[in-house]
Amino acid sequence: MMNKIIGTLHVMWYESYMINETLDSIQAAIQNTTDDVKLVICLNSQTYIEQPDPGFEPIKMFDEFLSHPVLANATIIHKTDEDSFYNIGDWAREIYGLDYDAKYVVWLESDCLVPEDYFFLLQHININLPHTISLSNRKMWDSTWDMVEHEYIQPIPRTGPPEEPQRNTPKPYGVGDYINQTELDDFNRQYEPKLIELPYPKIDGCMTAVSRGFPYPFMHEDVHIGGHDYYMECFMRKNHIKQFHMSTRLKGHNCAHPKKRIGTSTPRGGVLYKKYEKMCSDQIDKLIYE
Repeated sequence: MMNKIIGTLHVMWYESYMINETLDSIQAAIQNTTDDVKLVICLNSQTYIEQPDPGFEPIKMFDEFLSHPVLANATIIHKTDEDSFYNIGDWAREIYGLDYDAKYVVWLESDCLVPEDYFFLLQHININLPHTISLSNRKMWDSTWDMVEHEYIQPIPRTGPPEEPQRNTPKPYGVGDYINQTELDDFNRQYEPKLIELPYPKIDGCMTAVSRGFPYPFMHEDVHIGGHDYYMECFMRKNHIKQFHMSTRLKGHNCAHPKKRIGTSTPRGGVLYKKYEKMCSDQIDKLIYE
């Protein structure tokens, strides 16, 4: 189908306790469109970076949400410690390369609620060139993100301390605040949909929709974790690819969700994480300077 949307979701095992909420959101958005939306989900139980706490078994933690009805017709892919290291960058790159012939491949996110009319709006956008579509953010960390914040939220000042200037944003409009589906939908219903063209790409990996015909591969095979979205942004700038933005549709990105990391007390930033992060940054440097 020409209007088919592929919703892709990469779930780490320790995120399992918040996923039912995300799947409820995706299901509601699917029900608000008559066209074909297909879900493709990666269940990642790898423990290369994060190790489980006593009493938690990664592969079994997915049982928290696998009975959700929206998954009945989903394609589910598993990655385990029997596979080489695999993470969100690999997923974003590889899933687009599969032959789905979709109008958009969407980077859904484990901690992000979807606007109720999101898929409906995507299926009624007609842009005949390779591009991405982004959703609006709440108050982000610094002014470089202003243009992808929601129109209502952009004028709100950052009054927090220098290291976290967004912190004092009125709830729930700060990047670290939790927003539920009712708050999200009530907020979005106040504004008519608006799509604008950005002067240059500013990519947030959460809820990026990649159009049909996008140059591929758009991400180097060494980009696993620690900056896949910035790599994509640099790729788009270098190749003069446009980003369009839903400036009046807020996404519910709960990046500080209280259930985001259940069952592991391993902090990110260890030796292996830094290794893969440097591999990504090295490829970004090559992309920019070569």
